[in-house]
Amino acid sequence: MNAIRQRLLLGLLAGLSLVLAASGFTAYRQARSETNALFDYQLQQTALALRNQNLLALAMGGDSDSAGDLLVQIWDRSRGLLYVSQRDQELPFSTRSGFTDLSWRDRSWRLFALHAGDRIVQVAQPSNVRLRMSADIAFRNLAPFLLLLPGTALVVWFGVGAGLRPLHRLAAAIQRRHPTALEPVGSDRLPAELIPLVHALNDLLARLGQALDNQRRFVADAAHELRTPLTAVRLQADLARRAGDAESRNSALRDLDAGLQRAAHSVEQLLVLARLDAEPAARFEPVDLLALAKAAVAEQSATAEAKGLDLGLLAAEPASVAGDPGEMRVLLDNLVDNALRYTPRGGRIDVGIQHAAAEILLWVRDTGPGIPMAERERVFDRFYRGVDAGVSGSGLGLAIVKRIALRHNARIELSDPESGSGLQVTVRFSRPETVSRRG
Repeated sequence: MNAIRQRLLLGLLAGLSLVLAASGFTAYRQARSETNALFDYQLQQTALALRNQNLLALAMGGDSDSAGDLLVQIWDRSRGLLYVSQRDQELPFSTRSGFTDLSWRDRSWRLFALHAGDRIVQVAQPSNVRLRMSADIAFRNLAPFLLLLPGTALVVWFGVGAGLRPLHRLAAAIQRRHPTALEPVGSDRLPAELIPLVHALNDLLARLGQALDNQRRFVADAAHELRTPLTAVRLQADLARRAGDAESRNSALRDLDAGLQRAAHSVEQLLVLARLDAEPAARFEPVDLLALAKAAVAEQSATAEAKGLDLGLLAAEPASVAGDPGEMRVLLDNLVDNALRYTPRGGRIDVGIQHAAAEILLWVRDTGPGIPMAERERVFDRFYRGVDAGVSGSGLGLAIVKRIALRHNARIELSDPESGSGLQVTVRFSRPETVSRRG
């Protein structure tokens, strides 16, 4: 805080000094103009008074005008010097009537010459007299303000300190908080300049609270989801260790491998959800849905063939949406994987892309048991697997799909196929006019 106070003090004093300097220069220029006018009038009046003056009286020192800083010289028409008030300051003859600025023997003079009859009267004055008097006048005008500078510094010092006092109170209030206290900071009775800071701090606290909630939820989800498969893996390992023959041991090892795969799948799904909760939306770019669908179908085709399922991509036109390619691939992989898990042997799974008036639709349709209407809202909850679910899984696939869809401002619909049993999951993307960053 002292640094802010010092910077403000130095800045204000520097500004005030510049103003005083400009004022001093202006005052000096004004004083010099007025002094020149006054002394020029004095030179002129002195010359007029001496045009008919008796030279003998002047020589005897009877005229006081010759004293002081003025130099009086009287010449005749033949340039003969009749009188000079100061022999050591004699100036050359001036042929020009009126005022003249003269430089003589490294000294500047202001001279007035008056031609009167057979005389030429010259009255001169050193220029430094005028400069000194102008500076004295300007200094006397500015002296009160210069004396006020220390007082102004004290006023600014304590004034800035009083102005920063609310900031000190705010910092002290935040410092006294418990680390787990993430409620918003009150903005009552705070200066208007601190309101944006408090709002930004409250926004940070809200995001920090959300991040901590996500972390706690992830820990709770991981403990909930991994408890059962890890217990099963431990039992299967114990069975394999106690198996009395090779066939029993191989059967236990197969069960152990399946349990490990389920646990690994659950861990992968949990990590995906944790990343989606923690990271902000990425910078979106054009995503080719048709190429994405072809890659997903090709990658899952071996699994579909092993389960006796017909997995394919229906004829579709190219379509592009604004999104994150990695997240879009995770979305489609989870939809296809979910269909593969629940569709019985001999069934069919189709992936399609469709253009609508203002939307682009990506859908996955299967011939599985479908989802009852009463459960279609809850299937997007984490770890919900349905009342009649007889297939192993983590219950996180559709939760991941919904989270990614929300990050892409897309909508998800669950519906029955046009014919037969099964389920169709449709993701509706807004048709992009331009690719932009959205969250």
